[in-house]
Amino acid sequence: MDGGKTTEINNLVKAFSREDFSGYEFVDYWDADTTALGLKKGNILIYISSYDYSKTNCYDIIIEELETGNVLKSEDKRSYDELIDDVQPFLK
Repeated sequence: MDGGKTTEINNLVKAFSREDFSGYEFVDYWDADTTALGLKKGNILIYISSYDYSKTNCYDIIIEELETGNVLKSEDKRSYDELIDDVQPFLK
């Protein structure tokens, strides 16, 4: 990810590298959104936002099919552990 992202997003990228996930790539379809992180694996796109992180210590997440835009999961105010639980079925 580029240096224009928030500290929370850069820390999240580092934390993800320590998880037991494979075959995904970081994507940034939201250049102007410095609080967003994207993960892509196959036809799955995972959007993670740290917009309110400084107040809540939580993330918002949307998991969708890339080709159709069909939302598979959408959760607000997720802790890091909850976030990992959310994405694990899609990244294992």
